[in-house]
Amino acid sequence: MFWERFYNLCLRNGKRPNPVGKEIGLSSGIISKWKNGGIPNGETLMKLARYFNVSTDYLLGLSPYIQINGELVAMEYTDLELKKQIEENSAKLNNKGLSKLAEYAKDLVSSGNYPTEN
Repeated sequence: MFWERFYNLCLRNGKRPNPVGKEIGLSSGIISKWKNGGIPNGETLMKLARYFNVSTDYLLGLSPYIQINGELVAMEYTDLELKKQIEENSAKLNNKGLSKLAEYAKDLVSSGNYPTEN
């Protein structure tokens, strides 16, 4: 859970994990440990929370809330988690189902009701 949230926050800020780690004084080895299931120590967790302006609870998956434009917004799933769910489910569809999914996604994008928040 931590890695997905950290990685998603990096992407939302237009950055990659290793440069973010470097900015707060961490080695790329630490970032690799996180990718393989590790979690940061308390001090590093606090640095990351301040860097991304989120709670430590959010980073650890204990809270669904993230601050966007000064407002607390419930993020039931991260963008990365949602994309993974879509990928896993779309792999189970036949051509007709994939066609419907592509059509629906195109309609959602063209409606303008769901813009990216970057």
